Amino acid sequence: MREVLLLLAAGIGGFIGSLMSGGSMTTFFILTLLNIPTKTAVGTLKMVIAGLTLVSFLTYLRAGVLNLKIALPLVLSSLVGSYVGSAFLLSVPDNIANLFVMVFLIVGTYFTVKESQEVPTFREENLMLQLLVGLAIGIYIGILGIASTLVVISFLRMFFKVELLEANAIAKLIIFFNNFIAFITYARNGFVDYPIGMLLIFPVIVGSWFGAKTALKLDSKHLLKEVFLGISILTLINLLRNIMGI
Repeated sequence: MREVLLLLAAGIGGFIGSLMSGGSMTTFFILTLLNIPTKTAVGTLKMVIAGLTLVSFLTYLRAGVLNLKIALPLVLSSLVGSYVGSAFLLSVPDNIANLFVMVFLIVGTYFTVKESQEVPTFREENLMLQLLVGLAIGIYIGILGIASTLVVISFLRMFFKVELLEANAIAKLIIFFNNFIAFITYARNGFVDYPIGMLLIFPVIVGSWFGAKTALKLDSKHLLKEVFLGISILTLINLLRNIMGI
């Protein structure tokens, strides 16, 4: 019964994450419930989210809503940031890692509940801005990446005024490559729980496919904010318990 509930939760997380954001939060919450050490939970999360976003961005690409001209410079510079963020988290003690994860979790939650605002027009010739924004995105994703879709969307709309559905598609491409590189980094250091990751990744991918299909029809802005916030608070409590050894 427990395994069935985990699979169902993973599928729902994949759906929510592909639709907009929240899949990483749901998956990370599941991993913390299983009392997996924080670094291993993050590494396993990277594996699962790479699968989720691969399905998502391919779905958006086939639908013709993914702007590769805007996305590619962001992807390339974000990979550097992702490596830096992952290497940093792996180099610090577990309690310090927990604290950093909590901070970034709070940042991700803020972007989730915050309303997007209209912003300046994108300028394609500003390559330096694209590279700097991509670097910042990569560092955030490398350390944790909770609510990374909404963080990336917020950055894209803040600096480039990208339409919401197009920003969602670009975000999924950036997040896929960053999570895949981060997953390799964690795996090389032995911080991936493959049995749990494989158990979760298939329902996440199925949910992700349905979520992307639904997003293409709805083009919705924010879904299930209250649920997301509740999961965020519960995850923070679990991390705090780990730090305090309760």
